Amino acid sequence: MSYLVEADQTGPIEGDDPVVTPPPPRHRRVSVSLLLTLSVLVGLVVTIYQVFPARHDVLAHEALVHHRVPPAWDLPAPSASELHGLLVGAAGKDAPLPVAQAIGASRIEVLDRHAALIRFRIGSDDVTYVVGVAARIAPEHSERREGELRVVEWEHGAYVFAAVGPDATAAIWLAAVGAK
Repeated sequence: MSYLVEADQTGPIEGDDPVVTPPPPRHRRVSVSLLLTLSVLVGLVVTIYQVFPARHDVLAHEALVHHRVPPAWDLPAPSASELHGLLVGAAGKDAPLPVAQAIGASRIEVLDRHAALIRFRIGSDDVTYVVGVAARIAPEHSERREGELRVVEWEHGAYVFAAVGPDATAAIWLAAVGAK
């Protein structure tokens, strides 16, 4: 049987026997260890969610930002073959492309991956279209309104798409870009 000597107690005077106390009960040691482990884990999870932002709508956010402030186009008024070449380099060889008049096109980076940013004229509206490789789990379809704009993101096959255009004529341009 082992006994614990309390260090905070005033010690014995020379010649006296030391004051010996029994160890703390086992359940107290286990509960303190469990409480410490749980507090560290909860703190770690909360810190991760606070430090790292959600990434579920980054492509749609990039499309909205570039719709409001268009970049300097890598290809202003590109031909169909130039547009196809940019799309192959940015997203892949089988990425679908709407049949519409292209105003400009650029290659952008979204979450350290290449994506194609293309501005189309559909009817009388300018629509921003972004296509990239679907390298994440994403909702099949998400849609939201930002003032007078509608932002739509969808996934089809190996690609993820986002489109931004006027909310008033959304039915027309959504059909043109192939949003589901």
